[in-house]
Amino acid sequence: MEVVNKKVKNSTNNSLKIAIWLYFLLWIFEGALRKWILPGLATPLLIVRDPIAIYIIARALYVNIKFINTYVVLGGIFTLLGLAITLTFGHGNLFVGLYGARIMLLHFPLIFIMGEVLNKEDILKLGRVMLALIILMTLIIYFQFISPQTAYINVGIGGEGSAGFDGAMGYFRPSGTFSFISGLSAFYILVSVYIFYFWLSNEPCSKALLISSTIALLIAIPLTVSRTAVLGVFLVGFFAFLGSSTSAKSIMRLLLTITVIFILVIVLQKTTTIFSLGTEVFMNRVDTASGQEGGSIVMRTIEGFTQPIVSLLNEPLFAGKLGMGTNAGAQMLSGSTKFLISEGELGRLSGEQGIVLGGGLIVLRLFFACSLFVQSIRLPSNLKLLPLTFCGTALFLITQGQWAQPSILGASIIASGLLIASLNIKLETD
Repeated sequence: MEVVNKKVKNSTNNSLKIAIWLYFLLWIFEGALRKWILPGLATPLLIVRDPIAIYIIARALYVNIKFINTYVVLGGIFTLLGLAITLTFGHGNLFVGLYGARIMLLHFPLIFIMGEVLNKEDILKLGRVMLALIILMTLIIYFQFISPQTAYINVGIGGEGSAGFDGAMGYFRPSGTFSFISGLSAFYILVSVYIFYFWLSNEPCSKALLISSTIALLIAIPLTVSRTAVLGVFLVGFFAFLGSSTSAKSIMRLLLTITVIFILVIVLQKTTTIFSLGTEVFMNRVDTASGQEGGSIVMRTIEGFTQPIVSLLNEPLFAGKLGMGTNAGAQMLSGSTKFLISEGELGRLSGEQGIVLGGGLIVLRLFFACSLFVQSIRLPSNLKLLPLTFCGTALFLITQGQWAQPSILGASIIASGLLIASLNIKLETD
């Protein structure tokens, strides 16, 4: 009887899993659609994942998936109140307000639906697909890196301009299949979760695929010319180290992983011109950016937490600017894509909704991240590797990820959903 019930549950969840896979693929290839395939539809494709999110929520409600919790309820209440204030006393633009509200109303609940629907097999299957995709992505950014910004592969959103961002030494930060470099950085950080996990665990994975994807990651990191990508991968590695058990076998796996990566870096540095060039360009950008911005990326990350919280006290109780902090909202209101409120996520939340509602969302996300970390660290040693490694990317995306940017929003939802699903593996094994 128990086996029959499990089969019925899996059959019921199949349509949800297919929709989640579609959401995942659209996250990766949304930029490709907007740049190369359907450039004339670049603006409506900005919300291409929204109908999928609506379907997932509706289907989850229909099949009685238990995803409505305190986080979803409070997030919805804060957002709906913010929308009402925005339309009544704020900027009054319905479309801008709805565009801002969709973040918490449509996408945020998917984190918990993914956590309930996906099992360990689904998590690892998605990981193996990402290992294959990283090879394709690295080939794309290789050609973007060596090609002029006028080349078709570097075309910008809507088939106009360039998608590359200033890097160093005349080279630009590539965007891959994403709209901007931020989405590409999040992709590589998320893939690194699986690369570390498959090296450190006993889970089956083709060694040829694992080695190839590891080489692709090592080559790609300097080519992104992105300090966020490099720091993010190191952070994932640190959390993977925390999640490794202290048994002799686990320590041997950890030493083997470090040795393999070290050897690959040395070989690539000695034999691959593009890796050496990418490393030189990246280091030049680190030096230049640190001098121009007055500090390291670590200090900027710390300030990303402290400054918005301090400035929150200078905001009104209720701001009525929901959606104004997004680029799309700024475009609709002012005709410009300049940040009307703040480039930082916490600053956007407080600026859009004020002390009460914006501050509430900030606290909600910080508490959510802390809760996930505590749940992960408390797991038995044989179960904590996967969720703790996911913590290396999900916690930052929850607390500081720019959810106003569609690619970062997608990465945040997927990474957080996979983290919760990995926490629920314990329930499957009980």
